[in-house]
Formats: sequence, structure tokens, C-alpha cells
Amino acid sequence: MANEVRQQIKVLIKLQGVELEIRKIKQTLSQVDRITAELDARLHEFTAAVENCQNRIQELMKTSRTLDSELQMSQGRILKSQEKLRSVKTNKEYQSGLKEIEDLGAIVSKIEDEILAGMEQLESVQEELKGHQARVKAQAGRIRSEKASVLQEAQEAQVALQRMEAEAVLLSDQAAPEALALYRRVKAKKNDGIAIVCVCDSVCRGCNVNIPPQMYNELQRVDRLKNCPNCERIIYWEDEEGRSE
Repeated sequence: MANEVRQQIKVLIKLQGVELEIRKIKQTLSQVDRITAELDARLHEFTAAVENCQNRIQELMKTSRTLDSELQMSQGRILKSQEKLRSVKTNKEYQSGLKEIEDLGAIVSKIEDEILAGMEQLESVQEELKGHQARVKAQAGRIRSEKASVLQEAQEAQVALQRMEAEAVLLSDQAAPEALALYRRVKAKKNDGIAIVCVCDSVCRGCNVNIPPQMYNELQRVDRLKNCPNCERIIYWEDEEGRSE
């Protein structure tokens, strides 16, 4: 009887170890999507800054072309007004022509100021673009490499998970139905997934509470599976840990 109980303890200890590893792997895999999404977001932050600068440069260049066209038109109108001024016959027409040229000159001056401001802004954005491109060059490769590493680890973890799950099935088949059912009931109540623990010097390693002396003596006889009266985990005498390995 004692040998049978020892064998069941050994199986349950191994099963618990495998299931804890399965739990750990699943927790790791559950974080993969979050981690890769964060890496993608960081990469997008760099590339989006580059794209934003590039779009601003295109808009500034488009505005510059529009201003250049307006400048040429205004300068052309000034030339026409100057040509027209040479043929006026009255002082009133002459003064009107001068006023028109003056107004056109003000428009030209304003456009030239806008062109100059646009050129300065363009140079500023181009320098900003260089900075963002440098950061992309420095960070993008590292981020992509980190993401590839995470995905590779996830793939390896998935393979390990399948292996561990198969091992858990084999161990479950080796456990006596009543022992396995007890193990499952206890485990279902424990957030940490620990259903079976050793007792050392009358202290349960699951809750660190002393068990009654009589129970401790009975535990050493290894005649049946017992539960800690405090935490309800399955308990076994510490020597059994060595025997079950």
C-alpha cells in the first residue's frame, strides 16, 4: 500500500511540475501579441515622424511653386503697367498708373517675403527630417530584430508547450483516477496552481502552518493521500520528495 501511495505522490509531483511549466509557457505566449504590438507602435512612431516631415516638405514645395507662379504673374503685370505708363496722355492717368505699379510692387514684396519664409521653414523641416531618419536608421533595425526574436521565442515556446501537454497527458494516465481527481479538485481552488506540497518538520510548505502531530506521524506511514487541514493542499512527508525523484 505504501509503495502504491508513494508512486502516486511521485506521479502527482511530476504532473504538477509539468503543468506549472505549461502555465508559465502559456503566460509567456499570452504576452506575445502585446509585446509585438508595442514594438510595432514604437517603430511606427519613428516612421510616422519621417512621413510627417516628408509630407510637410511636399506641402511647402507645393506652396513655393504656387508663390513663384504668383510672383511671376505680378512681376509681369508690373512690366505691362510700366509699358502702359509710357503711353498715358493725362496726369490723372499717369498718377493712376503709378498707383497701380506701387500696389503691384507691394504684392510682389509680400510674395517675396512669403517665399523667403517658406524657404527658411523648408530648411528647418529638412533638418528635422534628417534627425528623424537618423533615429529610424538607429532604432528601426534593433526594433525589427527584437520583434523577430520575440516571434522566434514564441515559436519555440509553442513547440515546448505541445511537448509538455503531451507529457501531462501521459502522467495523468499514470495517476490513479481517485488521486488525479483529488489533485484536480485542489488545484482548481489554488490561484498559484500548487496542489501538492511537502511537509518538513511538521510545517506545510504550501501555507507554512504546522500540521497536527498525529497527522504528521500518520503522514510518515504513507498509507494514503492526505490534505493539509489549513490550505487543503495534498501533503506528503519531505522524505517522499527524494524517493519520488
